[in-house]
Amino acid sequence: MGLLKRLQAICGPEHVSDVLADRVCYRRDCGPTPGGVPDIIVRPESTAEVVEIVKVANEARKPIFIWGRATTFVDFGIKEGCIVMALDLMNRVIKIDLENQVVTAETGAIWHAVDSELNKLGWEMTVPGGGGMFSCTVGGTAAYNAVPHGITEYGLVGGHVVSLEVVLPNGMVIRTGSAANTDAPLNIERGANGIDLAGLFIGSCGTLGVITEVTMRIHRIPECERFLFYAFDTVDQCVDAVAAIQRQNGATFLIGLFGGPDPAGVGGKAFLHAIIRDGQTHAAERARTCQAVCESFFGRPQDPEGTRLYWEGHMYSWLRNTSPSAYYGSRPYYCPEVAGFLPTQALKEAIPALHEYVANNADFARVGMRVKGMDVYFSPNAAYLWVDTLYPEFSPEAKEVGLQVRAEIAELLFGHWMSPGGIVAGIAPYIMPRLGTTFDLLKTLKAALDPNNILNPGVLMLGIDQENKDD
Repeated sequence: MGLLKRLQAICGPEHVSDVLADRVCYRRDCGPTPGGVPDIIVRPESTAEVVEIVKVANEARKPIFIWGRATTFVDFGIKEGCIVMALDLMNRVIKIDLENQVVTAETGAIWHAVDSELNKLGWEMTVPGGGGMFSCTVGGTAAYNAVPHGITEYGLVGGHVVSLEVVLPNGMVIRTGSAANTDAPLNIERGANGIDLAGLFIGSCGTLGVITEVTMRIHRIPECERFLFYAFDTVDQCVDAVAAIQRQNGATFLIGLFGGPDPAGVGGKAFLHAIIRDGQTHAAERARTCQAVCESFFGRPQDPEGTRLYWEGHMYSWLRNTSPSAYYGSRPYYCPEVAGFLPTQALKEAIPALHEYVANNADFARVGMRVKGMDVYFSPNAAYLWVDTLYPEFSPEAKEVGLQVRAEIAELLFGHWMSPGGIVAGIAPYIMPRLGTTFDLLKTLKAALDPNNILNPGVLMLGIDQENKDD
C-alpha cells in the first residue's frame, strides 16, 4: 500500500490530501521564507492517529512538518516533498478542573477559544496568551514558548504549563509531571516525578516530539483593570522608570515603545504603557506606584484610551493611537523580526545602537524599508525587545536587503546583550552556535529521540548533520 493510502486508512480520505491546490496552502508560516510544496497534507483528530502517522513516516523515512495554525514567525518554510501534519482538528477543551485550578485542551485548540470557555465560569488561563491569541493554538504556543501579554507579572507561557502529552518520534506516548503516574494520572503538578520533561518540549518547536495535549494553570479573572500611558523625553528616563516599577511589582504588563512610528498626537522619544490587573484596592495602590515612579522620572501622563483598546481588543496598533486599518493597510510587507531578552538597563545602550544602525543604512530608503517598531514587553526583571523591520515582499531586492538587515541586527544584539525567547529559523544561525556545549547537547538529544530525523528537520538547526548524511 502506498503512503497516501496508508495515511488515508489512518485518518480517513477526507482528512488526507495530495491535491496541489491543498498542498500549496501549507508552504509557510507568517515568516518571509516561502518553503517547498509538501507531498501530502494529513489532519489527525486524535493522539492515536498522530501515533500511527509518526510510525508510518518513520518506516518511509519521510519527514513530517507539524502545523498548528501557522501564526508564528518561526520562518523555516516547509521542506519540499514532506508530510505536513496539521493539528487544527484536535481542538477540544478536554477538562476544566476548577478544584485543581487547571484546564486541559488538545493541541489544536485556539488559545482565545479555551479562555472564552473559562471566562463563562469567571476564570481564565494564568497567562493571557501570545500575540496571535485569536488564532494561535495552545500546543503551538507551548512548543514555541511564546512571549505572552502580561509577561511583567505572569512570565512566559511555558511557566504555566502543568503537564504535556507528547508523541515521541518513535510513536511512544508520554505524559509529563504528576500526570505520568499511571495509577494516579492527575494533572496537578509539573515538578512531580523527577526530571522536568515538560521543559524539554517547551520551546523545542516540534523538533523532539509532537505535543498533543496541554494542561495549563488557571485563576479567577481579576476584579479590576487600570490603564496608564506616559511619554518620556529620553530613553534613559523611561528605562529607569520601568526598572523602578519592576522592583516594586507595580504593574501586570509594561510595554515600551522605543522606535518606529510615534503614538499619534503624543510628543517624546520613548513611551510606556502600563496595565494593572488586581483587586480594587491593590489595583489602586499599584496604579499610584506607577504614577509616582513615572512622574519622578519626568514622564508626562497621556490619555490611556489606546492602552485600554489594545488590552481589551488585543490589537497592537492601538498602542500607537492608531486604528488597525491604518497600521496594517500598507501590505504586502513582510517583517524579518529579531527579538530576545536583555537586562532592562541594557536598553540604554541597545536602543541608541539600533537607531544609529538604521540612520546609517542607506538601503532602508533605497528599497522602501521602514521600522515598524523597536518595542519591549517587560518581564519581571528584564526586557523582551523585538525589532520589526518591514520590506515590500514583492521586491526581490528589498527582500534580500531585509534579510541582510535581520542578520546584521541579530549579530549586533546577540553579540552584546541579548538571547532570544522563541528561536525562529531566520535568527537560529546567529544564536545556536553561541550556545556552545548546550547546542551540542540539543543535537545529541535530537539524534537520540529522532534518529531518522522525522520531526521538523532543520528547525532550530537540529537534525541537519543527519539530513546531510542521508543525502
